[in-house]
Amino acid sequence: MCADYAFRILGPLFVANGGEQIEIGGIRRQKLLAALLLQPNQMVSLDRLVDAMWDDKPPASAHGQIRICVSGLRRLLRGGERDSVIETHPSCYRISVRDEDSLDLFTFERLVSQGRAMVRDNQLERAETLLKSALALWRGPVVAGLDSSALASLVVKLHEDRLTVQEEYFDVALKLGRHQQIIGDLTGFVTDNPFRERACAQLMLALYHSGRQADALETFRTIRMRFSEDLGIEPARDLHVLHQSILVGRLSSAATRPSDLLTPSPLRPNGHQGRPAGVALLSRTSPNTVGGDPMEQLRLENDLLRVERDGLRRILSLWLDLNDADAGLAAS
Repeated sequence: MCADYAFRILGPLFVANGGEQIEIGGIRRQKLLAALLLQPNQMVSLDRLVDAMWDDKPPASAHGQIRICVSGLRRLLRGGERDSVIETHPSCYRISVRDEDSLDLFTFERLVSQGRAMVRDNQLERAETLLKSALALWRGPVVAGLDSSALASLVVKLHEDRLTVQEEYFDVALKLGRHQQIIGDLTGFVTDNPFRERACAQLMLALYHSGRQADALETFRTIRMRFSEDLGIEPARDLHVLHQSILVGRLSSAATRPSDLLTPSPLRPNGHQGRPAGVALLSRTSPNTVGGDPMEQLRLENDLLRVERDGLRRILSLWLDLNDADAGLAAS
């Protein structure tokens, strides 16, 4: 790749050369460059570029206008036909970005990969730094301000990747005990993405471990109401398990994810599993019971009764299943 170009697409389109910004004039040029940068080092057909620029209403001269835009971009990027970053191939174009630091998307992917490796090695502070650095590269929505259905379809995966990495960062921060520090960011994240159950659970955990049991319980009630009213469904089982654990104040300080609460019970010698997690009768007293508000106490008692009722049902179901299995063995 010629010269020291820097392309930024994790936010508004930005191009620089040797530290000096290059203004990409014209919305069509911007869309064309964005379409190429969203598919770096790949052949992009003329038809796909036409879709990116005009969606489903291209003019008869669309292919010719694409070629004119490419020539204009080459002049802006100070390259000729042979040494330009934009390569011409039969019926398609390709932008060549070999240096991963030249494109912020490549840098993001590298930092995320390194951060995940640090998580696997249990080097959580290093992982936190790497994931935070990756997220800091985002300056807004991908190629913000360029309205195109074809570009939007390319952006969807990148947006989802960003949200996933944000949740991974919250997981690491919770493991490091940074509960209070991330409540604000988590609250904003859940407000913007109300149906991401992993983040909802993370917010409940952060509140609980910050000594805000009542707020954690109220967060669950809000989440449950939102799912019921907007989607007509219940939140995932993990959220219900987490709610029950917070309700009775028996959530381990080491539990930082919903999956931490769902450790399988050990097998008994005869091959049957032991009592499922959460079916034991729960004490009506809790060291973290919210005090001072009689209505809150009443709601806690009511929720606790439902937990015990469900637990008894599960015990009875397990007992019946075991008896049926034993009767089958005796018959055989």
